[in-house]
Amino acid sequence: MEIPKTYFEELKKKRAKMPRGASERQELVQQFTDKINVERIGTKWKPATWGQVNGLVRHLKEADLYWLFGQCEKSTSFSKKFFGILRDR
Repeated sequence: MEIPKTYFEELKKKRAKMPRGASERQELVQQFTDKINVERIGTKWKPATWGQVNGLVRHLKEADLYWLFGQCEKSTSFSKKFFGILRDR
């Protein structure tokens, strides 16, 4: 899968908009959002927003978010694992 160079430029702009004192949780949610959106490039799915991803994981504690991120990273498809685990809970 080819990732357009403009995607990384847009990502840098979005990261610059995050508050300087962003919490660890906010940065974790941003990492989830970035990983999901990279897989959505060139598909019928629109890019996920930070708010959408945050809404899905709002009930999880930070330790659970780290666990979830690790599980998704080990999988062949980050977003399938992400949504699959959340669906099963």
